[in-house]
Amino acid sequence: MRIIFALLILNPLWLYIANFVSSDALFTTFSLLWLTSLFWLLYQFNYKMLILHALVLGFVFSVRYNALYYPFISMLVILVTQGGWKAKVLRIAIVLLPVTWFILYTTMTFKERMGVATFSPFGGWQMGSNALFMYAHVPPQRDNVPKQFVTLHNITVKHMDSLNKLQQRPDGELGIYYLWDEKAPLKLYLEQKYRKDSTTPYLKRWASVSPLYGQYGAWLIKQHPAAYLKYYIWPNFINYYSPPTEFLGIYNMGSDTVDQGAVDWFGYKSNKVHHFSKNKIIILTSVFPLLLAMINVIFFFGFIGFIVLGGFSKVSPYYRKVLWLMVLIWLGNLAFSVLASPIVLRYQAFPFIFTLTFAVLLIGFVIQESRQESKPIAENPLPDPAV
Repeated sequence: MRIIFALLILNPLWLYIANFVSSDALFTTFSLLWLTSLFWLLYQFNYKMLILHALVLGFVFSVRYNALYYPFISMLVILVTQGGWKAKVLRIAIVLLPVTWFILYTTMTFKERMGVATFSPFGGWQMGSNALFMYAHVPPQRDNVPKQFVTLHNITVKHMDSLNKLQQRPDGELGIYYLWDEKAPLKLYLEQKYRKDSTTPYLKRWASVSPLYGQYGAWLIKQHPAAYLKYYIWPNFINYYSPPTEFLGIYNMGSDTVDQGAVDWFGYKSNKVHHFSKNKIIILTSVFPLLLAMINVIFFFGFIGFIVLGGFSKVSPYYRKVLWLMVLIWLGNLAFSVLASPIVLRYQAFPFIFTLTFAVLLIGFVIQESRQESKPIAENPLPDPAV
């Protein structure tokens, strides 16, 4: 426990993540509260903890859409708590109430203000971006294009032809190129569509094209499913194993200035910012992709070793549920991360914490078991939940 405490508390990665003006630190914190409340619901169910869990789940769900799979985990945990089916249905309803309210409120707000009834316009942009990373590697289709995609597809084909002439492509690695670059097809189509419109606010323009981009991305993927697996899913799976540092690899994205909005918000005297290193590279964070890769491997094989050594027969029913819960969350995060968007290090802060914790505990069990051999092992080799 001292080793785990030191590895987590003295971890410099948290300082860099907290230094960002983003939701990363907040999302990680409330994800830990969500996980902890799940432990307590498994250990000793009560409605006060259930209500707290529902509120935490609703909040973390509103902070970042990486929590989209959290409600499913919560429902599965409730299903294994004590009580009849009527009681479990009521508990699930309580847990889903804040999440449902947020989804409905967000969808209605977008409909009212943007004219698009959608929960997340960003989802359409992300789907289109993911598909374009794949489409950059296949021969462009010039015929039999659905009518609604013709203009966007022509822009895409022309753009891919231009990129093929470059020695160093900007889309060589999965990232944000097709989402945010002004020269990429999605931004070019948006600009072309509203070229003669100077009154529609940018956010409304951005949201209005989201459904089209989502449909276009889905169409491209259906045309080339094998290529999508090869050029998007597989590289993103490798990124999960060892995520790139992205913004955590260089100070202020390599710039020594910030936008005027940041100057006004923080009360800076000028738009110039500085750092204390000799160059703009953040050296400490460069070790974390390899470290996270090692932790994932140790967690996986530690769990396999736990099973092979009969660990489930040597722990209480509560700890069996906890371990299966951690594997379920690990697999859920893996599936969601790989399928949803290009993976980067800061997105994996929460998985880093729980995977590291249980990797140490599992490998500790394996070492202890191998030393004691025929000696009886402690009834509960994992820590008390109150600790």
